[in-house]
Amino acid sequence: MEYPHYDYAVLGGDMRQVWLTEELSHHQNKVCHYALPALPNERNCSDASVVHAADSLNEACLHSNCIACPIPFIKKDSDMISSDPRHHFSSSALLELLHSGQTLFAGQIPDDFRKAAEERGVTVFDYLDDESLAVRNSIAAAEGAVCEAITRSPFNLHKSCCAVLGFGRCGRTLVSYLKGMFCNVTVCTNEPTEAARASIVADGCIHLKKLPDYVGNFDFVFNTIPAQVLTNDILRRMKHTVLIIDIASAPGGVDFAAANHLGITAAHCLSLPGKYAPAASAHILREIIEAQRSTHVTVQPRTLHWLQSP
Repeated sequence: MEYPHYDYAVLGGDMRQVWLTEELSHHQNKVCHYALPALPNERNCSDASVVHAADSLNEACLHSNCIACPIPFIKKDSDMISSDPRHHFSSSALLELLHSGQTLFAGQIPDDFRKAAEERGVTVFDYLDDESLAVRNSIAAAEGAVCEAITRSPFNLHKSCCAVLGFGRCGRTLVSYLKGMFCNVTVCTNEPTEAARASIVADGCIHLKKLPDYVGNFDFVFNTIPAQVLTNDILRRMKHTVLIIDIASAPGGVDFAAANHLGITAAHCLSLPGKYAPAASAHILREIIEAQRSTHVTVQPRTLHWLQSP
């Protein structure tokens, strides 16, 4: 069968990918999708565009200029991009279908996959290499973290004592939200620059090595550090009513087995932008994709060399 030529193929992932399909279906674009968690809403798609549900991964990839995969690219501790039993497929299966001239977008792309795809002549762009995406996504991540805390705790955030571990992009935005809810917020970081910035907006700032001395004061703990900082010894010093919301990328920063043993509620909350703000997140992704496709980009592992289009 001769398949049509597509501008974009959107594969797998969460509701961000559904909204991304709708976002890309404008300006007479031809878009196909495969293994999405739901079908795109036709009312959100332009009449001038073509949106098609591919019957197979082969159909989706064979004649598509741009392949849009999810954030994260693969499932935790696996090679699977989509684990949907009806349309499951792996990164290795996808790699076999990629060919020279294509561009692939995804988040948290493993280095070995990036290298293998580039050897095939594929331009690879990791969303997480884009600083603007990380900053703008921190809004949805912070709102999602607050929502998780409100949903999971029997106590108010209002005037509670909160700790935010780390003061990077997500940490800074999260502190702003918590302060807006009249929380007493302490930032914990071992980075001098982060500590200086945190001291301006937070109620307190402590070095991570001093966390054991203060951790018993907190009603809520929000972790953004992707390394285990809440060990068994520290967890033992916490209130038994404390709620821990960990939004750091896998494996997170909490000894979850120890927390469970101690009866402490600790939730590892991943992909919050996709859960709480998929439409807004997809809009950002579409802007990044279109901006990248309007330039010639040579991508090396962890390095982007930009050449303006002639």
